[in-house]
Amino acid sequence: MLVGIFHPSLNACGGAEFVAINIMKILKEQGYSIVVMTDQEIDRTKINRIYGIDLIADSRIIFPLALFPPTDFHNIYFDVVRCRLLKNRCDIVIDAYSNELLPGADIAYIHFPLLKRLPSNLRNQIYYAPYRIFSKKAKEYASQRARSGSKIVLANSRYTAKAIEEAKNITASVLYPPVSSFFFDHPKPFTTPRDNLVVTVSRISEEKKLETIPRIAKLTSKKISFQIIGLPTSRRALQAILASIKKYKVSDRVKISTNSSREQLREILLGSKVYLHSAVGEHFGISIAEAMASGCTPVVHDSGGPREFVSKDLRYETSEDAAQKVERAISEWSPKIAIDTTAEVKRFHEREFSKGFIQIFESPMS
Repeated sequence: MLVGIFHPSLNACGGAEFVAINIMKILKEQGYSIVVMTDQEIDRTKINRIYGIDLIADSRIIFPLALFPPTDFHNIYFDVVRCRLLKNRCDIVIDAYSNELLPGADIAYIHFPLLKRLPSNLRNQIYYAPYRIFSKKAKEYASQRARSGSKIVLANSRYTAKAIEEAKNITASVLYPPVSSFFFDHPKPFTTPRDNLVVTVSRISEEKKLETIPRIAKLTSKKISFQIIGLPTSRRALQAILASIKKYKVSDRVKISTNSSREQLREILLGSKVYLHSAVGEHFGISIAEAMASGCTPVVHDSGGPREFVSKDLRYETSEDAAQKVERAISEWSPKIAIDTTAEVKRFHEREFSKGFIQIFESPMS
């Protein structure tokens, strides 16, 4: 059986890409042949550096058909064409990229439904008018396929599953994203002293709202330091963070690191007490779970998928609330709390994702 993986932006190395790469890894381990469609040659060195996975596909299709950057959802029309072409070559196609039910995709792993996340402006109303018409016509057909089991729809959280049901009238199965065993394998015990450090790991882009972190830092004790680690995908977002650091005069306490290796990332997490997540309405948040696996106490916005695994007393609504929770988490951190925090996310371990995915993938064919 030849399995196609549709994920044009594989080199972006974000959370969605980690899901797609894990799916490819799982299928290869199970003996399936893989064809992956991307918009550029796969950067195996970068993927191995960030994820620790030497990604090998049996065949690759490089098809850079797009008007917008690869992570931009405006390319939906081209995604329809590319996915259909991939289906013509493969027995089964898995789409872990488009966040829609593309023709030709037998399995869709949705991080958040496309038409639920669009800003309501005139440009989008005009641009997506044909797609909305197509989507309405395809909705009942997709629903029938999903209910019959011939099309599988997966969601990365209950939060996303609810949005899919509202948008598509389809019940999606929740399969939480995987957390690498690398973050559960601790090279040093939790009894090792940690710094009063708050770390944030994120793609540096506008929707992550990283510019709020310097404001939160300003509201906390000067004995607490902050570090933002991420891949710089937006110059505008990076400039906003730098401007915020300058505005709140916290350059001595808020640092930015880009392109860190996974070894460096784990070392920082194992030396930090708190993980701060600034995004609002995060669909799941793999970096949150990775930090928790490393013994960091999470402080996250009270919205989205993180509500499903971060306790209420660690979720904030305002910057002032976040600052108070950060200070309390720093003062209360202990090896026991770190161990309990790690236990909370063991259900997201990559082996659990592997078992869950294979069970779903092979059940229709059994």
